[in-house]
Amino acid sequence: MKKKIAIGVASFFLILVFWVQWNWKHLSAFPAIISSFYSKEFCSCYYVMKQSEEQCHNFARQWVPISLFNLDQTNKEVTVSGLGRTNKAKYLGERLGCRLVND
Repeated sequence: MKKKIAIGVASFFLILVFWVQWNWKHLSAFPAIISSFYSKEFCSCYYVMKQSEEQCHNFARQWVPISLFNLDQTNKEVTVSGLGRTNKAKYLGERLGCRLVND
Protein backbone atom coordinates (compact mmCIF):
# COMPACT_ATOMS: atom_id res chain seq x y z
CA MET A 1 0.00 0.00 0.00
CA LYS A 2 2.74 2.47 0.97
CA LYS A 3 4.69 1.53 -2.13
CA LYS A 4 1.71 2.40 -4.37
CA ILE A 5 1.30 5.77 -2.66
CA ALA A 6 5.02 6.51 -3.04
CA ILE A 7 4.91 5.58 -6.74
CA GLY A 8 1.80 7.77 -7.22
CA VAL A 9 3.41 10.77 -5.50
CA ALA A 10 6.66 10.33 -7.44
CA SER A 11 4.73 10.05 -10.71
CA PHE A 12 2.77 13.21 -9.90
CA PHE A 13 5.94 15.22 -9.24
CA LEU A 14 7.60 13.85 -12.35
CA ILE A 15 4.61 14.86 -14.48
CA LEU A 16 4.58 18.28 -12.75
CA VAL A 17 8.27 18.84 -13.55
CA PHE A 18 7.73 17.98 -17.23
CA TRP A 19 4.63 20.19 -17.40
CA VAL A 20 6.49 23.17 -15.88
CA GLN A 21 9.41 22.65 -18.26
CA TRP A 22 7.06 22.39 -21.25
CA ASN A 23 5.15 25.57 -20.27
CA TRP A 24 8.03 27.61 -18.84
CA LYS A 25 7.70 30.39 -21.43
CA HIS A 26 4.11 31.07 -20.37
CA LEU A 27 4.71 30.59 -16.65
CA SER A 28 7.67 32.99 -16.61
CA ALA A 29 5.58 35.70 -18.32
CA PHE A 30 2.85 35.59 -15.67
CA PRO A 31 4.45 37.91 -13.05
CA ALA A 32 4.73 40.78 -15.57
CA ILE A 33 1.07 40.44 -16.53
CA ILE A 34 -0.11 41.55 -13.07
CA SER A 35 1.59 44.96 -13.04
CA SER A 36 1.12 45.67 -16.74
CA PHE A 37 -2.61 44.90 -16.62
CA TYR A 38 -3.16 47.01 -13.49
CA SER A 39 -1.20 50.02 -14.80
CA LYS A 40 -2.85 49.97 -18.24
CA GLU A 41 -6.39 49.46 -16.95
CA PHE A 42 -6.02 52.10 -14.21
CA CYS A 43 -4.58 54.60 -16.70
CA SER A 44 -7.42 54.01 -19.15
CA CYS A 45 -10.04 54.26 -16.44
CA TYR A 46 -8.58 57.43 -14.90
CA TYR A 47 -7.54 59.42 -17.96
CA VAL A 48 -9.72 58.10 -20.78
CA MET A 49 -12.98 57.34 -18.92
CA LYS A 50 -12.32 60.14 -16.37
CA GLN A 51 -13.43 58.10 -13.34
CA SER A 52 -12.34 58.74 -9.76
CA GLU A 53 -9.18 57.20 -8.35
CA GLU A 54 -11.19 54.89 -6.06
CA GLN A 55 -13.37 53.67 -8.94
CA CYS A 56 -10.30 52.97 -11.06
CA HIS A 57 -8.62 50.97 -8.29
CA ASN A 58 -11.76 48.85 -8.10
CA PHE A 59 -11.84 48.57 -11.91
CA ALA A 60 -8.22 47.38 -12.20
CA ARG A 61 -8.09 45.23 -9.06
CA GLN A 62 -7.12 41.57 -9.45
CA TRP A 63 -6.84 38.49 -7.25
CA VAL A 64 -3.07 38.90 -6.99
CA PRO A 65 -2.29 42.04 -4.97
CA ILE A 66 0.10 44.75 -6.12
CA SER A 67 2.99 45.94 -3.95
CA LEU A 68 3.50 49.51 -5.23
CA PHE A 69 1.26 52.05 -6.92
CA ASN A 70 2.24 55.53 -8.09
CA LEU A 71 -0.01 57.97 -9.96
CA ASP A 72 2.06 60.77 -11.52
CA GLN A 73 -0.54 63.35 -12.55
CA THR A 74 1.96 65.84 -13.98
CA ASN A 75 3.34 63.33 -16.52
CA LYS A 76 0.05 61.40 -16.72
CA GLU A 77 1.76 58.11 -15.86
CA VAL A 78 0.76 55.15 -13.70
CA THR A 79 3.50 52.94 -12.24
CA VAL A 80 2.63 49.59 -10.64
CA SER A 81 4.75 46.82 -9.11
CA GLY A 82 3.53 43.32 -8.43
CA LEU A 83 5.19 39.91 -8.11
CA GLY A 84 8.59 41.56 -8.45
CA ARG A 85 7.91 43.27 -11.78
CA THR A 86 7.27 46.97 -12.42
CA ASN A 87 5.37 48.40 -15.38
CA LYS A 88 4.32 51.88 -16.39
CA ALA A 89 1.43 53.14 -18.50
CA LYS A 90 1.30 56.65 -19.94
CA TYR A 91 -1.65 58.64 -21.23
CA LEU A 92 -0.84 59.81 -24.76
CA GLY A 93 -3.96 61.79 -25.57
CA GLU A 94 -7.64 61.47 -26.43
CA ARG A 95 -7.11 59.63 -29.71
CA LEU A 96 -4.34 57.30 -28.50
CA GLY A 97 -5.43 56.65 -24.90
CA CYS A 98 -2.96 54.85 -22.61
CA ARG A 99 -0.03 52.67 -23.60
CA LEU A 100 2.51 50.61 -21.70
CA VAL A 101 5.94 52.22 -21.85
CA ASN A 102 9.43 50.80 -21.35
CA ASP A 103 11.97 52.71 -19.33
